[in-house]
Amino acid sequence: MATQEDYEIGSTSSTTKLTSLTVPVNPPRGEFNEWSELYWKANGIQTGYGYPRARWTFDWLTQAMITQLRTFCAAGSKSAIAYIITRRYDGTFVKYSAIMHWPEGQLASRSGKDVYQDISIEFTKLEAV
Repeated sequence: MATQEDYEIGSTSSTTKLTSLTVPVNPPRGEFNEWSELYWKANGIQTGYGYPRARWTFDWLTQAMITQLRTFCAAGSKSAIAYIITRRYDGTFVKYSAIMHWPEGQLASRSGKDVYQDISIEFTKLEAV
């Protein structure tokens, strides 16, 4: 049975559970969308287009955990290619190649000397590997 502990990340297709990284990271609350854009058709039906996307929201992270996650968005880049295992809409976990987008306003999420709350990392252009 899949659990929150099944979220993984990597710079290559060889991924590691978040809880097993050099600096273990709390499992996120995951969101998954099968498409990038929604369009209304003339008949009132919505249609989804584009690649799937995901969002990981962490209840809280320490600075060390943020630094660990930041290594997957290399050299201070705003975004980078990463590999993730994330939960899909049907509850299964699937491995994807994705573009990882580092969040804006990270410092605004700081709630204490070394704690950040509700940090969300976006993953776009998900392609199953």
